[in-house]
Amino acid sequence: MGFLRRLARFLHRDQGTATVEFVIAVPLVLAFLFSSIDFGVVMLRQVFLDRSVDMAVRQVRLGNVPSGGFDAFKQMICDDTFLIPNCMSSISVEMRPIDTATWAGLDTPAQCINREQNIAPSLQFNPGNGGQELMLIRVCIVADPFLEMTGMVLGMRLDASGGYHIVSHAAFANEPI
Repeated sequence: MGFLRRLARFLHRDQGTATVEFVIAVPLVLAFLFSSIDFGVVMLRQVFLDRSVDMAVRQVRLGNVPSGGFDAFKQMICDDTFLIPNCMSSISVEMRPIDTATWAGLDTPAQCINREQNIAPSLQFNPGNGGQELMLIRVCIVADPFLEMTGMVLGMRLDASGGYHIVSHAAFANEPI
């Protein structure tokens, strides 16, 4: 009988009820907060990459093709972007003409660097031959999450190396000289 009486007293106590609510609510609120911060950084990286690609494409469109070709173009993009560490080692750039009769090549996904196996895709860098051509530029950067503790960058898939892909597209028409 003493055991049942102690159990009944224990169940009627209301001390610590705020602690239970705190223990349940705080992890959810912190997960939401950290996921919001992580997603905000992803969006900032995307916006800065889009802006730097647009600025680099403008230079190519104006005929200011860097003398270093592919690597110089990548450097132009990386110089103007922000919040992407190790940009030159995690960027892949593809520039090629699109056949406007068939529109072939627009449906292929952007190829990104495989950091797990240290493989860079073999991509084209063809600023055009001076004729009227539609040029497609795709830039892919593999970036690590800003905060790795949540693992929830709103459902973005991570590759084998633990990074996610940020892809930027641009197009311009080469005008005849």
